[in-house]
Amino acid sequence: MEQKLIDAIVEINPGLSKDLLIYEIYTSLAPFFERDLSYFLASDEEKYLQYQKGFTNKGKYIVCSTLADFYVKVFKEFGIDAKKVPANSAKIPLFVVLVKGELGWYYLDSLNDLFYNQYNIRPVNFGVVPRFKTINESHPNLIKLPTEYLIDLEKTLNKHYYNSLINDLHDKMAPRNIAYEFLDVPNGEKNLLTMKKIKFMNDYLINLGHVNGPYERVMLYLYLYTHLLDSSEKRRLNVLLNKDNYHVNIRLDTDQNNYLMYEEVKEDNKYKLIRTL
Repeated sequence: MEQKLIDAIVEINPGLSKDLLIYEIYTSLAPFFERDLSYFLASDEEKYLQYQKGFTNKGKYIVCSTLADFYVKVFKEFGIDAKKVPANSAKIPLFVVLVKGELGWYYLDSLNDLFYNQYNIRPVNFGVVPRFKTINESHPNLIKLPTEYLIDLEKTLNKHYYNSLINDLHDKMAPRNIAYEFLDVPNGEKNLLTMKKIKFMNDYLINLGHVNGPYERVMLYLYLYTHLLDSSEKRRLNVLLNKDNYHVNIRLDTDQNNYLMYEEVKEDNKYKLIRTL
C-alpha cells in the first residue's frame, strides 16, 4: 500500500458516526486507484482466464474484486462490518461491497463509482437498491438511502461536488442555439462550435478532481461529452485510448469526410489537449 494512501486513511477521523465514516472512506480514498489495464483492455477470453486464476492484489491497479477487498479491509479496520459479494450471475461477476450502516445493510459499487469519486461528482452507486436480480434475491433487505440523507452526509463532511457546475454548463452548452452565443461562435459554424467546447473543457474542466488512470481519463471525457455536447456532436466525436502510450485521443469528424485529432498529455502535473491533426 502506497504511503500517500496510508496517510489518507490515518487522516480519517475515527470519531465520526458510522455512516459518516462509511461515506468518507468510500469517497475520499478513490483517487488512489485506477483500473488495471492488463485486465480491462484484454479480450473476453483473457479476462476469463484471469478470473479463473484468481485476481491478485496489484496495489493501486484494481479490478472490481480487488477494489472491493480493499474497502472491506478498511471498513473492518474502523470497526464497520462489511463483505464482498457478487452482484450478478455473469460469467465474470461484478463484485461489490455490502456494508452495515446505522440504518441497515448498504450496497456500494466501488468500481462504477470510482470515476465519480475521483472527479468530485456525487456517487451514484452508494446506498441504492441495485438493478441486479441476483443480489436483490440473495440480499432482499438492502437499504435505499434517501437523497436528503445523503446530502446531509456530504454537507456534514464539507464536500463540495461539481454537479451544479456541470448542470449549469449543460444548460449553456448542450442546446446548440444557446452554445453559439455562450462561446461566441457564429451561427452555423458547427465544427468551430465543437472545437470551442473542447477548448473550454481543456481550459476549465479536465483538471478538476483527481482523475489519473488512463481508463478513468477516458470516462472523464465521456462524462463531459454526455453533458455538454448536443446529439449531432456526440455522433461526430470519438474518445480513444492509445494502447501504446495510454494517452487519450479525441477524434472529431467533420462534414468534409476529414477529421481533427487531439491528444491528451500531462505536463507539470496538469493535463492538456494538444491538436495533432
